[in-house]
Amino acid sequence: MIRTATLAPECSFGRNPRVFRGNLGAKATGTVISFSKEITVKNPATLLARGTPLAPLDRLTSLIAAARADLAAAETESAKAEADIAAIEPHPHAHGYTAGGDCRYAGLQPGHRLALAGLLARPWRFSLAMLEVAKLEHNLDYLLKAIPSVLDAGGTVLTVEGATALTQRGEAVADKFEHKPMLGIGMVWHRFGFHRRDRIAWIGAFAYRGGLSLLVDGTAGVGRDTAFGDALAATVKTHAALLAPIGERELHARAARRDAQRQASWSSVPDAYRERGPWRDRAPTKAQRHMMQRIEAARGLPIIEIGRRGDSSEWITDAGGNPRFRRSNEEQR
Repeated sequence: MIRTATLAPECSFGRNPRVFRGNLGAKATGTVISFSKEITVKNPATLLARGTPLAPLDRLTSLIAAARADLAAAETESAKAEADIAAIEPHPHAHGYTAGGDCRYAGLQPGHRLALAGLLARPWRFSLAMLEVAKLEHNLDYLLKAIPSVLDAGGTVLTVEGATALTQRGEAVADKFEHKPMLGIGMVWHRFGFHRRDRIAWIGAFAYRGGLSLLVDGTAGVGRDTAFGDALAATVKTHAALLAPIGERELHARAARRDAQRQASWSSVPDAYRERGPWRDRAPTKAQRHMMQRIEAARGLPIIEIGRRGDSSEWITDAGGNPRFRRSNEEQR
C-alpha cells in the first residue's frame, strides 16, 4: 500500500547539509538526491522513525535504500508509459512514409508501384531468388537495391499481377498519392504487412548476410506458396531480435558515409575561402552549436562558446568531428 509521509527535518538535505560525525566526519554533499517535503514512499519500512537515533552509516544506508526503491518504482512507471505509447497505432500513412524512405534510398521510382505489388504477391521462393541473383550480378550491398532491376526486367506481367494483388487486398489500383509518389510506394509495403514500428528489423532483413532464404524458410507459418511480402513480414516479426541490431548497423554505416561525403566536399573547397572567406565572421550555425553540444556531452563537459562561425568550425575539426562516427573513422584507418 502506498502512503504519503513527511520526512523528518533530520532526514532532508538543504543548502547546509548536516555534518556526519564519528568515523565519517564529512558533509553529505556527494549524494545526488533531492527530496521534497512531501514524497510518496513505496516501501514504508525504509522510512526513518522520528526520534530514533541511528549511526551515521546506518542513516546513509537507509536513505540509499529508500532512493533505490523510489528509482525502481519510477522505472516501472516509465516502462509502463513507454508500453502504452508503443501500443498507440499510428496513422496508416506513417507506414507508407517510413517504407517509402528506404525505397527511395534503394532507387525505386514512382512507376514501380504496381510491379512492386506484383513481385510481393508472388510466392516468396521465386521472388527472393530473383532478388538474390540480381544482387550478386550487380554486386550490391543491400537486397532492396536489387528490386528496381528485377521490376524493370519483369515488364508488364508484374504490373498486371500487381494490380490484381492490390485489388484483392483492398487497395486502389490507381495511385491516390500521385502528388507524393514515394508514399504510394510505401503503402504497397504496408498492404503486405510492413509496420513502421518494425522498420529497423526490416532494414536488417535486407542487410542480412547469412542467407535470407534460410531465415524465411525456418519461419513458422511460411509455406511454399506464401506471398513474398507476407513471408518477409512474418520473418521480421519472428526474428526481430536478430535483425534489429543488423538494421542499426546498416543505418549507422549509411550515416557515416554521408558524414564522410560532407567532409570530403568541404575539403575540396579552396583553402583561401576556407581560411579567409567572409563566412568565418558570421554567427555560428544551428548545426554547429548542436555538434559542439554533442562533442562536449561525449566528453562530459559543459558547452563552451567559441565565437564566430570560422572559429566554431575549427574547434569542431580539432575535436575530431562528430563523436558518433569517431570510432567508425578510426576503424577505417
